[in-house]
Amino acid sequence: MMLALLSGMLFSCSSSSNEDPTENPIENPGNNPGGRVAVQFSSSISVDTRAAGTTWTAGDCIGIFMTRAGAALADDGISEGVNNIAYTTTAGDGKFAPAQGAGTIYFPINGAVDFYAYYPQQAVAGYQLSLNVADQTDQEAIDLMYATAPNKDKTQPSVTLGFAHQLSNLVLDVQPGDGLTAADLAALTVTVKGQHTTATYNLADGTLADAASPADVAMKAVTAGSRYEAILLPTTSENRELEFNLNNGHDAPFRWTMQGTLDGGMKYHYTKVKLSRTTAEVEGTILPWNETTDSNENEAK
Repeated sequence: MMLALLSGMLFSCSSSSNEDPTENPIENPGNNPGGRVAVQFSSSISVDTRAAGTTWTAGDCIGIFMTRAGAALADDGISEGVNNIAYTTTAGDGKFAPAQGAGTIYFPINGAVDFYAYYPQQAVAGYQLSLNVADQTDQEAIDLMYATAPNKDKTQPSVTLGFAHQLSNLVLDVQPGDGLTAADLAALTVTVKGQHTTATYNLADGTLADAASPADVAMKAVTAGSRYEAILLPTTSENRELEFNLNNGHDAPFRWTMQGTLDGGMKYHYTKVKLSRTTAEVEGTILPWNETTDSNENEAK
C-alpha cells in the first residue's frame, strides 16, 4: 500500500510540472491581470465601395500606432513601441494579423491605450504621410483611409477599426451621343486639368496640408470607352475642367467644367456623360462614399 501511494504521488507531481501552459489559453483576459494580451484587430470600411473593389483585398496592409490613452500621436506618446506596425488581412475579410516580419501588438499590462491606423501602409516621417495621386494606375495604392479607436485595454482585446476614405473619388459613366458610336469611344481618354497631385496627411489629427504639384491627371479607364475613375485630393476650388479626347486624329477634345468643391470622403458619380459631335451632356450624383445623392445636368462644348 505504501508503494502504491508513493507511486501515485510521483505521477501527480510529474504531470503538473510538465504541463504546457500554451494548451490552456486564457479565455478571459480579465482573469489574468498580470499577463500579456495580444490585440485582436478587425475592421470595417464606412461605406460599401472602394476605388478598386467592394471590400478589402487579400493581402491589404495597414499601419497601426498605439499611444497611451489621451496622449498625442508623437514619439513621447507611443506605447509599447507600437509605431507604424504593419498588419495584413490575408483573406481580404477585414481580420488583420501581423505582416511577415512584424511583431504582434500587445496591450500594456496596465492602463488604456488609443489606436491610430491608416491604409495603405507605407514609410512615415514625423507622423506625416506623403501623398501623390498623379498616377492613377493602381487606385488601391492611393485610396487613403484612416481610423482611430480610443480608450482600449486588455480586458476587451477585440478592437474594431472603422476606416473612412480621406480623399475624393470621381467616377464617370460615358456613352455615345449624336453622331458617335461605342466604337468611336474605344480610345477615349479623360483628363482632369490642373489638379494638385501631392500633399501631406497628418496622422495625429487626420488633416491634409501642403497641396502642391499641379498637373493634369489622367483618369483610369476602368472600362475603356465607358467608365473612368480618379482618386483626387480634396480642394476648395469651385470648379475644374475635364477633357474628353477621342484620340481619332480629327475630333477636337470635348471640354466640360465640373462645378463645386472636392471634399474628402465624397464620391462624385456622373452616371450619364453623353458625348455628341457638338456637345457633352452630363448628369449625375454627388455620393459620399456613404451614398448621398444630388442629381444635376450639365453641358460641355
